Amino acid sequence: MAVNHYENFPVGSWVLPKSLRAPVHALYAFCRTADDIADEGDDDPALRLQQLAALTAELDRIGRNEMPQTGLMQRLNQVAIRPFSLPLPPFYNLLSAFTQDVTTTRFSDETMLLDYCARSANPVGRLMLGLFGIHDATAQTQSDAICTALQLINFCQDVAIDCKKGACICRNTNASAMVLRCMKSMLRC
Repeated sequence: MAVNHYENFPVGSWVLPKSLRAPVHALYAFCRTADDIADEGDDDPALRLQQLAALTAELDRIGRNEMPQTGLMQRLNQVAIRPFSLPLPPFYNLLSAFTQDVTTTRFSDETMLLDYCARSANPVGRLMLGLFGIHDATAQTQSDAICTALQLINFCQDVAIDCKKGACICRNTNASAMVLRCMKSMLRC
């Protein structure tokens, strides 16, 4: 999958079973598009929210067994959601987190931070498990812990970029200690 993005990583590489490459590409395209709507460029927040609402409306169409209107969502539905019976709540959770990216630039406490991780990172892990046909609670709990930890690491990695955008993750001055406490709590999983 050819994509140019500063947060890019290998997606759908040859290490995946060939049957999962197209679904992973479609999932990545959805996530990357929605995240970029929320975080990138100079669009007004109202326009960003409108674009995210349009993606939510597309998910609603899929939920009603109607044809999505955009190529992005048609492909996601055709190669990932329908054939793998992926549940829609993780997609809605992602859009909820991306909407929060537009409206909220700081987390006041660990509960708020972990709630964001539960909606911004954990759904991706659960969707990947779904693509592999793994649905048990233990795997989902372990995936949630890994995805939350990765999101927290991403916050630390991007702190300089995010602060320039006015989106520092914590209101309190000891943000790194807050992130470390969250990561320690995840290790207890």
